[in-house]
Order: sequence, then structure tokens, then C-alpha cells
Amino acid sequence: MSATLRLGACALALAFALPAPALAKSWKFELVNKSAAHVTTFRTQEEGKWSKNWLEENVAPGETFDMDFGTDEGNCTVRTRITFSDKTYVDANIDYCNADKITVRNSGIVWE
Repeated sequence: MSATLRLGACALALAFALPAPALAKSWKFELVNKSAAHVTTFRTQEEGKWSKNWLEENVAPGETFDMDFGTDEGNCTVRTRITFSDKTYVDANIDYCNADKITVRNSGIVWE
């Protein structure tokens, strides 16, 4: 993973920063891009509105990006949309309480 992606992950964690005890129990996961295109956006939906893009830069095919919600509070299942450089997208309801790795392909999203 490039230094810029690592910096982006740190910025993401800081953007959702909470007091130290809460950070110990945050939803952390890996985003694995197994699609044929770059991942350009990663957005979550709350109350019918999409969040800003969580990514500072594109995630290339074959690349893994570490992500962190910065909290473990709220609904575990969150609607998530991932957009590719070819302007297509996939979305799914992801259970972040039970997701350590999210793998995205052109045809969908799986998590484990």
C-alpha cells in the first residue's frame, strides 16, 4: 500500500476521532479491490443520505486499504456504495460488526 493511502487511512481515523477508550472498540476492516477498475469512492448511507467519499485517493485493482469507522456505536448494518473508475458501482448492506475484510468485485461486495 502506498504511503499516501496510509496517510489517507490516518486522516480518516482522525476525522472520526473519539476519546481513547472508544477507539479501542471501533469497526476496523480491510477493503480489498479485486475488480478490474480502480475504486474511486467509498460512501455509507445514513438517514437516506450518502456520506462524503472516505477515500483520499483511488484504490487500484489488487490493492488493500485499511479502514476504520472510529466507533463501534450505531447500527451494525450500513448501506455502502463503492464506485469504480469506469463509472459503475456496487452497493450492499454490510454488517460492520462482523466484517473484518470487505472484498469488492465488479459484480458485487462480499465480507467476512
